[in-house]
Amino acid sequence: MKNLLIRPATQDDAESIFQVHKNSVENLCTADYGAEQIAMWLDGRSPETYRPAIAAGNLWLACSDVLQGFVEIEGLEVSKLFIRGEAAGQGVGKRLLAEALQQIAAAGHTSAYLEATLTAEKFYAACGFRKIGEGTFSRGNSPVSIEIIKMARIL
Repeated sequence: MKNLLIRPATQDDAESIFQVHKNSVENLCTADYGAEQIAMWLDGRSPETYRPAIAAGNLWLACSDVLQGFVEIEGLEVSKLFIRGEAAGQGVGKRLLAEALQQIAAAGHTSAYLEATLTAEKFYAACGFRKIGEGTFSRGNSPVSIEIIKMARIL
């Protein structure tokens, strides 16, 4: 994608980040997860969800004319990486992941960890991550969960 700017998120970006997260899950993950799983995944999320990471300086955006995606880190973990559905396959995710790994390395970590969705496992494998386990993710007390792949790579 041309004219893609990677920049730190600001508090003014919270609503747009929320909309990209929702768009990404609803448009890219439906082949691997059912409607009930998608609903659980997004349940309780709001623009407020992203404010602590923004305040900590742990969230970056990929912007062109509109917000195309975002990545969030927590220590050595890439905790969130979501791109707008129509931006898939255009290098946005790779640019965001490269930024996250650079920030993790700059903080002194020698490896990175993430929990990939089934949808994103091949993307992360192509970026040098290897599968180290499996698990599930759910929000709150929901009996609904999604399958995840635990992955890591050396920096």
